[in-house]
Amino acid sequence: MRTGAQDGWWFEDAVVGRVIEHPRGRTVTADEHARLAWLTDNASAVHGDIHRAAMGVFGQTVVLGALSAAITIGLAEPATAQPADAARALPRGWSCIALTAPVVAGDTLAAVSRIEAVTPDADGRGGLVRRSIEGRDQRGTVVVRIHEERWVASRGPRSNGRTTDC
Repeated sequence: MRTGAQDGWWFEDAVVGRVIEHPRGRTVTADEHARLAWLTDNASAVHGDIHRAAMGVFGQTVVLGALSAAITIGLAEPATAQPADAARALPRGWSCIALTAPVVAGDTLAAVSRIEAVTPDADGRGGLVRRSIEGRDQRGTVVVRIHEERWVASRGPRSNGRTTDC
């Protein structure tokens, strides 16, 4: 089953096989790429030496894969949990992060999640969701794949449809 674009998602949206097309995109800028390379002391010519990178296989500098993965994960975040559940909402782990194509400054990334497994909590406040996330550039090329398991909050108690006059 495929859903339309949505901003944030809840445990109830996590149906095995469902594809969630996260609505926001994010353009990677040259300065944030350079800043991260500097902060992480990444001295690779492919990331920071414009002239040497121009002679390489990509013909230009390439954005750090960690930045591409971080942006993709951020774009695919579920809706915000209640403060009491914030500690549960941290990812339990990423079992795989695969960089599948280069990202360059000026590319715009988008995220798409496919729900693989769902385990509800006994308390009804959410549950564990296992999913794969694809980061795609503006051309639709998959640039990163991430497998994640995390706890996702429920929307909360649903109304029984009754209204009151008070």
